[in-house]
Amino acid sequence: MSDKISYAADLESAAEKNSNTICMACASQGHTCCQGHDIYVTLGDCRRIGHHGQAMDFFEYRGCCHADYADQGDDPLWQQLVFRSDGSRRVLKRLDDGNCIFLGPAGCGLSLDVRPLVCRLYPHLYSAARISGAWDDQCPAARIQDRFAMEKGIAGVQWRQAQLWHHMLYTEILWEADLDENRINL
Repeated sequence: MSDKISYAADLESAAEKNSNTICMACASQGHTCCQGHDIYVTLGDCRRIGHHGQAMDFFEYRGCCHADYADQGDDPLWQQLVFRSDGSRRVLKRLDDGNCIFLGPAGCGLSLDVRPLVCRLYPHLYSAARISGAWDDQCPAARIQDRFAMEKGIAGVQWRQAQLWHHMLYTEILWEADLDENRINL
């Protein structure tokens, strides 16, 4: 059992180092995935971030800032469970300039184990069914890094780690579907 824990810790450590390097490269270019985008957070993400920062004022409910994002026809589970009846969903707050509240000059201010799961998975394209082998073509790092650097770097894109995060994301989304959020003490 300790070998599995050690392996997971090694993956997290390598992912943290690589993620910070590429996040810093994007931040130094002044264009990151953390700018002008809504970042969905699960209740699990809220718990992890809340315990880390001792505050819960980092998220809000908001409709999509990009209309094409609301069309999740390739992932009906996401469409059904992430969006509320009014079309809003729980997202990280943004500053007046559109930046994520956790974005700093060196990239994300949250350690990898605390970051929202969608941030850890980005730029992988995925649905509830699987992670595809393609990157999001809107990823700034994908435009400045070669494929090898991407596979080694962004959010520790090691395939096994990405699969674990993907599983966590959809497990948390499904878990939330069974809860009444108003009764949850984050």
